[in-house]
Amino acid sequence: MLEHDATSPRSIAVIGAGYVGLVSAVGLAAKGHPVELVETNPERLDALREGRVPFTEAGVQEALTAALASGVLTVLEHASNVSAEIVLVCVGTPIDDHGHADVSAVEGVLADLAALDARPITVIRSTMPVGTSQRLLRDGHVRDQTRFFTVPEFLAQGSALADFATPTRVVIGRSSTADPEAEAALVEVFGAFGGPLRLVSLEESELIKNGANAFLALKISFANEMAGLAERSGADVGPVLEAIGLDPRIGSTYLRPSFGFGGSCLPKELQTIATSGQERGLEMHVTAAAHLANLAHQERFAERIEAILGGVKGRRIGLLGLAFKAGTDDIRSSPAVRLAGWLLEHGAEVHAYDPAAAGHAARTLPDLIVAGTSVEAVTGAEVAVIATEWPEFRDLDWAGVKDTMATPVVIDGRRLLDPTTMRELGFRYERVGSPTSEAAGVPLR
Repeated sequence: MLEHDATSPRSIAVIGAGYVGLVSAVGLAAKGHPVELVETNPERLDALREGRVPFTEAGVQEALTAALASGVLTVLEHASNVSAEIVLVCVGTPIDDHGHADVSAVEGVLADLAALDARPITVIRSTMPVGTSQRLLRDGHVRDQTRFFTVPEFLAQGSALADFATPTRVVIGRSSTADPEAEAALVEVFGAFGGPLRLVSLEESELIKNGANAFLALKISFANEMAGLAERSGADVGPVLEAIGLDPRIGSTYLRPSFGFGGSCLPKELQTIATSGQERGLEMHVTAAAHLANLAHQERFAERIEAILGGVKGRRIGLLGLAFKAGTDDIRSSPAVRLAGWLLEHGAEVHAYDPAAAGHAARTLPDLIVAGTSVEAVTGAEVAVIATEWPEFRDLDWAGVKDTMATPVVIDGRRLLDPTTMRELGFRYERVGSPTSEAAGVPLR
């Protein structure tokens, strides 16, 4: 848990209690800053008032409990009630199918803040395309333009609280007319967490945020394309990427293959950058291609399942994982959910289990059969597909699981299991980034 060690507490309001907002709120509260957390969604608001975190994220429940118990954090239902010196805007900015961000929620919050008697320092934490901040200023959405800043977040779901407490960098965007005292206050608050500090323009801060996520997506896309090539070449991609990553100019982080990436950030940033370029007459070839490559890789994995089974229609498939990654219940752009939808559309009977995201996925895919445990999901299945890298799937008693399955076949979309061990147990084991093996005596109808 984070320690309370702030020496100069400042009153801070956080608008929006999603992943970014709630993590920011409890992280700042842990530093001793009095925090007003505003949430307008009734279901999420009720959960917070009951002391419950409305999503899955490591350490946040404990941090919220401590902040509420100490009285350093209070929950409000409208921005018009805030009285803080600094206001962080952490509302959603979803994109449409054409890569355009909807910033109406940000504009709504700015309108609420403009109606306040006070003039708080306004900080945008929401992710926005480059040029959005200047448009907000130009169109009169900001009451006091000298007290308007951006402080983008660089939080990875599953480790968001730790990322907030020990940032890799702190970026503060400001206009040319920024109030020096307001800027100094933000440097004091966010600089206290450590990490290199960069004071940049509003446009530069937006591009830093957009570009950081897009580059991570590019690395994953490269790893996944190499995995596909390895499969077709009779090679295993594991030692290939390991050796490539030893080059310090490349590095091994985010160079692990899977059957695709998802979440609320990486796919969004690829589309956002591609659209931002197009609107300025610049074709963003690399980011546009990475987005298409990610979708294509997911399709290839689904087709590989179909090829191994000789068709999926009428086949019972146990799907392990629905969240876009382990450690979260988020299914936004989840490759696992997209795979489940593809299998259902092609006539498969899909029994799925996820320790956190099953309920969300079931509302998205009504025909999905949700299991209560991993073993229940694969019992009677003709194939078990690992779609999310939850550690519990790696640690299953696979020897016992084998006896529950109609045919002992595992297709691993996350390279979670050891192939030698699985084959010694009598499974036909296939995984992304390795060529399709012989059936090894395991019959498929």
